[in-house]
Amino acid sequence: MNKYLKETIWLIILLLPCVFLYSSEYPTIDINVGDTYFVMDRFSLIFLFIAIPGFLIYGIRTLINKFRDKFINIVFILFTVLIALLWIEVIIINDMIGSDGSMTIYPPLSAEPQKTEEKYYPIANHTIMITLEVILIVIALFTAYKTGKNKKLS
Repeated sequence: MNKYLKETIWLIILLLPCVFLYSSEYPTIDINVGDTYFVMDRFSLIFLFIAIPGFLIYGIRTLINKFRDKFINIVFILFTVLIALLWIEVIIINDMIGSDGSMTIYPPLSAEPQKTEEKYYPIANHTIMITLEVILIVIALFTAYKTGKNKKLS
């Protein structure tokens, strides 16, 4: 099978669900989770549905080819950068949604408000999220290094 035909088939498989999402008549997608209501624009959701499977598929293909195929490595680096950008958005949302855990106990109104010092993060601790971002960047840099090293050997 021609190499470019194979890559085209992989990209069509990735983009097929996105065509159905984009062809919807509504500009936003509403997700109701418990008592929380999320509203997302279609472009963000399509971006998410392309980046995550692309990262996984091309990551596995890169490992199977042992970083020897330059085209697959470059596509994997691009998907890794997309995931890293999405993860930055997740970090920002996590910090915005996270409350400081403080509460005021009533009555009496004359008493000092009692506050807790813990910060609640709905997704994960800030340190863990930054660590995952650094890991994504290291994966992209390592793939770029292996791609350049294999190019010099050829």
